[in-house]
Amino acid sequence: MNTMKQIVVLVLAAVTVCAAHNSYTGGYSGAPGGKGTCATCHGGSGGTIQASGFPASYSPGQTYTITITHNGGNKFVNVNASTRLGTTTVVAGTFIAGSNTALYPGDGIYVSPHLIDALAFQWTAPGAGSGPVTFYAAGFQGTSTGSSSGQSSKLSITATEATTGVAPLDALPQGLLLLQNYPNPFNPETTVRFSVRENGFATVKILNMLGQEVATVFRGMARAGDMNTATFNAGMMASGMYFSRLECNGKSIVQKMILAK
Repeated sequence: MNTMKQIVVLVLAAVTVCAAHNSYTGGYSGAPGGKGTCATCHGGSGGTIQASGFPASYSPGQTYTITITHNGGNKFVNVNASTRLGTTTVVAGTFIAGSNTALYPGDGIYVSPHLIDALAFQWTAPGAGSGPVTFYAAGFQGTSTGSSSGQSSKLSITATEATTGVAPLDALPQGLLLLQNYPNPFNPETTVRFSVRENGFATVKILNMLGQEVATVFRGMARAGDMNTATFNAGMMASGMYFSRLECNGKSIVQKMILAK
């Protein structure tokens, strides 16, 4: 009897894992570094997942609304979606949960609740210089949350980075240029790039959500027009939102950054 109870518990645990996946990097979206696709757990094919709103060419830092639907068959029991830089395992951009979705921390979305026909969420593109980004999504269509078989399908869409150029320093507020850190989100290391219009002593500090300084990644003279780089390693810090702040000649500029461990 105990053996039978153990088997039942294991089966229920397997069904639960295949239904949520929120602790997995990339879930079952099919993204590199993830756990495969929905078919990994449920098998089958012939699903009809489709996505709209992911751009063919993205503008760095811009936010897009993405909708996922199916064009036939049963309702979605589960959907997983994630993005990567090109075909690598590096996460690209950030997600905001929307209609019928919940977040993988810093990494993508999954459907919540189950048994729905459509879901929507927002994706903010990574910073300038990130290059191509691939969007991955996989879905499982069935008749109940306990379905062990049904229709599984996947898709991937690649967006190129729009090259709009960088405004000249004399056209920027304060005459300071602080680019979006790359990669962003990051774990645990990221690069900050900046430039100034006038020679001066510059600092780049990292602040937490309370505005408290947690690191200084650059301190020294900056020459007008030069593109400077600084590296921030957050190996000992908790996941969350941080800010890089460039100060020079009594002026400052700030960029948001996300640490996702």
